[in-house]
Amino acid sequence: LSTSVRLRTTTTIPRPSNPHHPRLAILFSGGLDCTLLAALAHRHLPLEEPIDLLNVAFENPRALKASHKTRAAGGAAVDPYGVPDRRTGIEGVAELRRVCGGREWRFVRIDVPFEEAMGCKERILGLMAPLDTVMDLSIAMAFWFAARGKGVVKDEESGEEREYTSQARVLFSGLGADEQLAGYGRHTARFQKEGWSGLLTEVSLDVGRIAQRNLGRDDRIVADHGKEVRFPFLDESVVTFLSSLPIYIKADPRYRKGIGEKMLLRQYACSEWMGLSRAGVEPKRAVQFGARTAKMVDGGEKGVDRIGASE
Repeated sequence: LSTSVRLRTTTTIPRPSNPHHPRLAILFSGGLDCTLLAALAHRHLPLEEPIDLLNVAFENPRALKASHKTRAAGGAAVDPYGVPDRRTGIEGVAELRRVCGGREWRFVRIDVPFEEAMGCKERILGLMAPLDTVMDLSIAMAFWFAARGKGVVKDEESGEEREYTSQARVLFSGLGADEQLAGYGRHTARFQKEGWSGLLTEVSLDVGRIAQRNLGRDDRIVADHGKEVRFPFLDESVVTFLSSLPIYIKADPRYRKGIGEKMLLRQYACSEWMGLSRAGVEPKRAVQFGARTAKMVDGGEKGVDRIGASE
């Protein structure tokens, strides 16, 4: 994996005209996969180069409505962008600054108002076609706004905030880790129903359809901003290596969430060589729930429903 990251950073990323602009950005939730990619990129890029960490959060009226009920009952004030991925993102950048010191980590806080998200919906639908499910839209919307890179950064020393747009032309995505290392809830469900053979079948299915289900969509979404997304977990050598391992080495769903799924990757992150003890035990959270693009409006749709099918 380290070699895969090196090949995608040191020789093939164009240098920006302004040396203060990062040439690499990470789609960053603060979770295991993206934090590990950021730490490995740190080992291969010159220390004087900043790295952008793109963290997106959406104003979700349904979630806010539920939160306001809690506040009315005596709870704290509601931050419309206080989504799960914002919390783990802040924790993640703090861990990187501690473990991978000497570099400027630019945590780009990308807050998306509901009206702006809905205003870009048709454009995003066109980009993700022929995919047309509710879940695809939730994922594509999160990636489109994250890839745009327009948000706010906070100076580490002064604490001053300023508007910022990432100029990085290459983005890293952690796609492929969950598919190969049994990171999704459906993997655990299949194991509980059919044991190891069922888990292996589910993982093989995910790996076999990743191009159709994910790669084309994500590439088109990011390319709309004139940028390129790269997938270090899908390097041929990484896929070949992981495919050669017994499934019980890569994951063990008998353990609780945050340990059993992607177990091999968690051990790597927590190793003395990497030192990412927080990220190593961070449970998996799908981007549509972490950034809260899922179920932004009342409608009762499920993730697998086709958009407009009920109209």
